[in-house]
Amino acid sequence: MDNKRLALAIGICIVIFLGWNFLSYKMGWIPEERAPVKATVPSAVSGESPGADAAGGGAADFAGSGPAPAVSASPGRAVSVETPLYRAVLHGNGGILRRFVLKQYRTGIGESASQVEMVSGQAAAQAPFGILLDGLVTWNGPEWTLKGDDLNLADGESGVLTFTAEIDGVALRRELAFSASDYVISERLFLSSPRQRKVNAAFTFGASSLDTDPKVSVFSSLRHAVLGGTPPVPEESQYNPTRIAWLEGDSFDEENAPADLAKGTPVRNGVSWMGVMNNYFLGAVSMDDPAAGAKGRLIGNVYHVLIGKTGVVLPAGEEVMLQSAYFIGPKESGQLAATPNNMVKALDYGFFSVIARPLVRLLVFLNGYTHNYGAAVILMTVIIKLIFWPLSQKSYKSMNQMKKLQPMLVKIREKHKDDKEAMNREVMQLYKTYKVSPAGGCLPIVVQIPVFFGLYQGLLNAIELRHAPFIATLPFTDTPWLADLASPDPWLITPLVMGATMFLQQKLSPSSADPTQAKIMMFMPLIFTLLFLNFPAGLVVYWLVNNVISIGQQWWQLRRA
Repeated sequence: MDNKRLALAIGICIVIFLGWNFLSYKMGWIPEERAPVKATVPSAVSGESPGADAAGGGAADFAGSGPAPAVSASPGRAVSVETPLYRAVLHGNGGILRRFVLKQYRTGIGESASQVEMVSGQAAAQAPFGILLDGLVTWNGPEWTLKGDDLNLADGESGVLTFTAEIDGVALRRELAFSASDYVISERLFLSSPRQRKVNAAFTFGASSLDTDPKVSVFSSLRHAVLGGTPPVPEESQYNPTRIAWLEGDSFDEENAPADLAKGTPVRNGVSWMGVMNNYFLGAVSMDDPAAGAKGRLIGNVYHVLIGKTGVVLPAGEEVMLQSAYFIGPKESGQLAATPNNMVKALDYGFFSVIARPLVRLLVFLNGYTHNYGAAVILMTVIIKLIFWPLSQKSYKSMNQMKKLQPMLVKIREKHKDDKEAMNREVMQLYKTYKVSPAGGCLPIVVQIPVFFGLYQGLLNAIELRHAPFIATLPFTDTPWLADLASPDPWLITPLVMGATMFLQQKLSPSSADPTQAKIMMFMPLIFTLLFLNFPAGLVVYWLVNNVISIGQQWWQLRRA
């Protein structure tokens, strides 16, 4: 096996892996974000009866996507919930969520940047946390009564708001429980009727229906979106797309293609939770029922998801309770681990999750000592290099042995240029005589490739690096530099230096006997530099430090040789 060809194949695989999203957007294979659209309200919200055909993604799912009047609550008092983590404002008429602000996260760097709003005034026009009964808009009427007042919760405290109503012969009581220690809002929805009847109930982001032949349907809805041109989830980009995600059984899945989401996901059964998320934030709803079904769809510029159950029997005069939970906040591992229905699965790092998860935990651990995530990235890089040091030494030793054989290999290829079989036979005999493995230089590299991919996914999705500074300003100036490890280097210094180190590595490595192959290999630093220009600075710092250590190791090995 040719050492250089294997290395070239690995390099091409890395380029394809890292550059696919970038190339897709540049070539137009993935549609760019659409222009802002007017707030649209599905017909279920605007008061029209939902249709049938739930499984087919028709009117029963998210009926109608044309313009409709914005939903506004009837006059009444607002109630607020203040915790150290967030500020929520709900309307007394059924608990419509008007605002949800994350206090510990900002849209930019510095105190002047506004706090992240998961639900804003524009999103509130879509009636988040509103309840529909048999397709009727209930929050514009006087039916609701609020029990409770503003909640101001300190650490360790919790509180409950209770909303009651009687609509279309069904008594509803919803209890929303808030805690100061997390981003979970738990809901218990009590339903009762003087006569026995069957209802279809769903807890949703958005407003839609799983009904096939509805008699009474209840929806507890939250719209996790901001309209009017603001991305549905804060900080959407080609490396940080908004998508609909869900957990079906123990299997996590997601969809972010706008064309597919516009058609809607199929109704899925046995879903633990479904939500809207990007790399850093999640708004999800779960239901405590193994038979729950879920559906998601993108309408205009708004993501809708629902989770619910059909055929809930209400015995005459008896109260039936349905439980759900909402998570609206950052994708912190500690917070998600405490959520119901395994929402921690939203921290998904793809195929290499088994590697990415411990690396992110190591990064957080190191930051506890360095108090600087840039320094933590450097320390983690050093630790990874030390772990693979013996393999790297074996690789460099094999490369040096191959370098010594290059003149003999050239002679053999010249001698048998018209007889490949004879050439290969003599080359293999040469390797056997000098006890050299042609794959010895690359196999250790192959072992490290999964670690690189895992680290790539981990750093790309770690909210800990979002707005985390390394070197906030250029030395001896006040010019902002690596003030956010989750954003690209604004001055392109680190990716250019990284490219230079890759070029130096190529110079230190034995050159290929094939001139064409050698020229291709020399283009690799340029290709990687172009790819890394738009990568988060944390990833570039890792790769740069890794290159510097590798250069030192190669130089030391060459001196020993």
